[in-house]
Amino acid sequence: MTEKYVQTLERSLDILEVLAQAEEPLGVTEIGNRISLHKSTVHRILQTLCYRGYVEKEKNNERYHLGLKIVELGIRFFNDLEIRKVAAPFLADLAKSFDEVVHLVLPDDGEVVYIDKRESSHVVSMRSKVGRRAPMHCTAVGKAILSTMPEEEVRQILKEKGMPKYTAYTVTNPDELLEKLKVIKQTRIAEEQEENEIGIVCAGTPIFDYSGRAIGAISVSGPASRIREKGLERIGQELKQAGEQISASLGFNYFGSAV
Repeated sequence: MTEKYVQTLERSLDILEVLAQAEEPLGVTEIGNRISLHKSTVHRILQTLCYRGYVEKEKNNERYHLGLKIVELGIRFFNDLEIRKVAAPFLADLAKSFDEVVHLVLPDDGEVVYIDKRESSHVVSMRSKVGRRAPMHCTAVGKAILSTMPEEEVRQILKEKGMPKYTAYTVTNPDELLEKLKVIKQTRIAEEQEENEIGIVCAGTPIFDYSGRAIGAISVSGPASRIREKGLERIGQELKQAGEQISASLGFNYFGSAV
């Protein structure tokens, strides 16, 4: 069974590669001839690829070309690579400036995923690590991203993911969170006051791509006493400036946007 499954997957990839290299849409027979595969097998695989959006069939004939799903994955992959590369020096500068933990996250399926991190010279015990997921409703990075979304989309995420209470300070009421998001949308600075972890305070700001979509967020986190001593407002302002510079490097124009 496993061998058959792998063979089907390999054939599917062959079809995608043929379509990617072709200068025009191809028919089932043409595709089959190029990869030495019977047209009935090609047709069966194409039906699945069309259903999933990786291939599209032209309306008036039996010819196929790559679908928008391929473009979507390519852009997402490019953005994931590009944002880490662009953000890296700014993360280093923030870590040097405040000597606290700095994060870069991406949104994914109603949560945030940590894709980069700069450590503090101090010993700080935190849940975050590269590759780990975290909720949106009680993290500064999550709230920063949520603040850029329409209210209906935010409510849908909160409905699907819930609003678990991690500490006594976690906001678990959607309406209360939405009011806070309105303020964050204006300031582009989100704060987390021990809402996800007791003893940890954090500031976050969104990162935008060339289209004006929030594709990530950065944050500065540390022990509550130390962050408050250094000044959460000052950290937020410097973080915001770094976020604006990263976004600008990704092609976002603040002056030409309503964000």
